[in-house]
Amino acid sequence: MLVIPAMHISSGSCTRTAVGEPGTEGLYPYSPVQVARLWRGENAKALHVVCLDLALQGPGGQVAQLREVVQAVDIAVQLGGVFTSMDDVRRALDEIGVYRVVIDPAVFALDGELDALLAEYGPRKIVVALDVVDGEIISKEGGSPIRVDATAFAFRLANAGVQRVLVTEKETQENIAGPPVNFLLCLVESTNLSVTLNGSVRHYRDLKLLQNLHPRKIDSVVLDEVLYANVFPCQRIWRLAEQKLFAQHKLL
Repeated sequence: MLVIPAMHISSGSCTRTAVGEPGTEGLYPYSPVQVARLWRGENAKALHVVCLDLALQGPGGQVAQLREVVQAVDIAVQLGGVFTSMDDVRRALDEIGVYRVVIDPAVFALDGELDALLAEYGPRKIVVALDVVDGEIISKEGGSPIRVDATAFAFRLANAGVQRVLVTEKETQENIAGPPVNFLLCLVESTNLSVTLNGSVRHYRDLKLLQNLHPRKIDSVVLDEVLYANVFPCQRIWRLAEQKLFAQHKLL
């Protein structure tokens, strides 16, 4: 199970910083480059970066900073946010140099744009986000909510050439009920898609559950809050080691 730390960036800064050991108050950075290096120092094998300003500004205004984040670490960086055009996706992949992008299917389902992106970059570079509530995707078209069976929708994505989806179980996120096990199993067995779960993990037992669920297809999880809050026991060791490095001015 690949654990992927999430970084949410707004107005040039990360919106969350790690909770340190007593005595390290104010030392953990908000700088995206420094946060990326921190997670890499803790042996992250990939990063999930969400640019919260994409919807308003597109990636153009963040090219330099996001490229700096990509170049600061020797691991894959995937970029999420609200991409509104194919040009935005191209800029992320070609100019910023991220490994892959996470897109909203509602934005790119029209006029064959999803097909065009898959043809241009290949399915390894394009991940489709599925925001799920009770096994359904809720979209708003013409002002009215439309509920679509998420597994059936994912099946259509797989037929279109998509290979990986990023699943966010909205109800689980709000109620902290743990991973949506039944839905995930139904999804991979019905579609053969590879799945990255976004959130829904509360502690290491949830990670163990996911690791044994369907390791060939449910192979990774993006974590935000639980990592920044030091939920996992091994993080105390990291924070103690980092405290010494901060004191010696050897970190970041």
